[in-house]
Amino acid sequence: MPFSIRSHLLNCWRIIFAGLVLALLGACSTTKLAYTNGHELAWWRLSDYIDVQGEDRTTLRRAVHQMHDWHRREQLASYVELLQRWQPQFAGDLPPESACRLVDEVMQRAAELPGLMQALDTPALQLLSRLSPRQLAEMERQFAKSNRKFRDKYIDVSPQELLDVRVDAGLSRAQWIYGSLGRQQEQALRTALAAAPWDTRESYSWRLRRQQDVLQTLRELSQSQASPEVARSTLRALLLRMIDPQEPAERARVLAMRQQGCQIMALLHASTTASQRAKAQDNLRTSALDLRALLPPR
Repeated sequence: MPFSIRSHLLNCWRIIFAGLVLALLGACSTTKLAYTNGHELAWWRLSDYIDVQGEDRTTLRRAVHQMHDWHRREQLASYVELLQRWQPQFAGDLPPESACRLVDEVMQRAAELPGLMQALDTPALQLLSRLSPRQLAEMERQFAKSNRKFRDKYIDVSPQELLDVRVDAGLSRAQWIYGSLGRQQEQALRTALAAAPWDTRESYSWRLRRQQDVLQTLRELSQSQASPEVARSTLRALLLRMIDPQEPAERARVLAMRQQGCQIMALLHASTTASQRAKAQDNLRTSALDLRALLPPR
C-alpha cells in the first residue's frame, strides 16, 4: 500500500475492534500468509482489551473469525481490483490529486467496514453489550498503557527525534512499494516531512476522545441491557464514528493530513526511477495475486 495511506488508516482504528481491522487492512501491505492468519492477530490484539474467560472467551474468538470471514466474502475482491487498477498508475506520473484519489479509494472501502457488525451472532453481541465494570476498567487500563507508548514515541521526544521516527516510518512504507531508495530520495522525504509538521498533542487529544467514546458507549450498552438488535446498531455507529468523524475540527484535521500525505507521496513518486516504478508495479501485482488466491469460491 502506498506509504502515506497506511499511516492514515492505522490512526483510525484505536478502538475495541483495532486488532481485527489492523489485521484485515494490513493484508494489503504484507502477504497471503498474513491475511490467512489475520484473525489470529486480531484475536491476540482484541484479547488484550477485553478480558474474558471460559465460554465468553470462546464466543469472542468465534466473533473474530466471523468478522474475518465477512471481510473475505464481502471486501477482499474489491482490494484485489484496487491493486490491479493501481499498477499502471505507478508506471507514470502521480500528481497530488491522483495520489489523493488513491487514498480516497481506500477510505471508501474502509467506510464499508461497519457492515461487519452484521457478521456477529447473538452470543457475541450479548457479550460485547454486557461487559462488566471490571472488564471496562481493564480496557481503560489497556488504553492507558497504549497511550503511554504513544507519548513515549511521539510526544515526550525532541523535534529531531520525532522527525527521525516519522522518516523511518515513511522510508519503511516507501521501500515496500519501490524497493531501495537513494540517499537523495531519503533526504527529499526528510525535507518534505520536516516542512509538514505533525501536531502530536492534538492527535493525542483526539485519541483520548475516541477511547472515551468507546468506553462510554460500551458502558451505556451494559447498563441498558440492550437487545442484540440495539447492540448491533450501536456498535455499528461507534465504528462509523471512528472511521468518519463528524466533529468539524476533527474532519478538518483529517482532511489536512490527507492533503499533506498526498503531496509527500507525489513528491516521492516524482523522484523515482523507471526500475523503482517497475518494482512498485510488481509489488502491487504480487499482492493482488496473493489476495486473489484467497477469494472464497463462487
